[in-house]
Amino acid sequence: MNGKNLRRTAVVASCLAALGGVVAAVQAPPAEASQMGTMATCVASWYGAVGEIPEGWPTASGEPFHRLALKAAHNSFPFGTKVKVTYQGKSVTVDINDRGGFGAPRCLDLTYGAFTKIANPDLGIINVQYEVVR
Repeated sequence: MNGKNLRRTAVVASCLAALGGVVAAVQAPPAEASQMGTMATCVASWYGAVGEIPEGWPTASGEPFHRLALKAAHNSFPFGTKVKVTYQGKSVTVDINDRGGFGAPRCLDLTYGAFTKIANPDLGIINVQYEVVR
């Protein structure tokens, strides 16, 4: 496969993944009762620096990306799950609408807007406590 076809294949795969996210967003309910009240500590980061992701670009759930929205990416929580994230006494509640390519100890990737509610983005990563609230 030449480079041009490889790029086309990557674009098609990306579009299909975005459509799959839309289907998953419709089918996946918010957090199951067994997840409600789940509390844990992990490392959180942020994404959505100016120019990093175009405004309105579809997230894995199909929702448009907005860097100032109170949203987050998690590897396995169902889309629509609400998670309260706390750092040094400050909290923000975010909706899970995206997936991340990260692993332990990092479990959450907050939008820039959500991260700035609890910490200075210059920190990059922070140790947080989180609780599934719905």
